[in-house]
Amino acid sequence: MEKAIKLVMHADKSIKIFVNEEEKYQIEAQNRSISADKLYDIFDFSIGDYYTVSSESITHIDSQVLEFFTELLKDIAKKANAIEFKSEDLGVADVE
Repeated sequence: MEKAIKLVMHADKSIKIFVNEEEKYQIEAQNRSISADKLYDIFDFSIGDYYTVSSESITHIDSQVLEFFTELLKDIAKKANAIEFKSEDLGVADVE
C-alpha cells in the first residue's frame, strides 16, 4: 500500500504529520521532539507498504526545523522501502 507522509509547518510553529491526508501526530512548537513509539505508529508498517515523504510550510518560518523532521522521516521511509520479504522469511511454502 502506498503511504504518503506529509509534514506541514503551521503559523504557530507546530508541525502536523499526515499519512494519506489523515492527521496522525502534531509536534508542538514548545516541545520539538517525537518518540520512537510515535514514529512506529505513524509508519504503521506492513509488508508491501511504500512510503513517500514531503513537507510544506505555510509561513516559511523555522524552515530548518521542518527540514530536520522531513529528512528524519525520509531516512526511515528509505529504509522501510528497501525491506524485501521472501516467502521463506514468512514461513510460507512456495506453491508450484
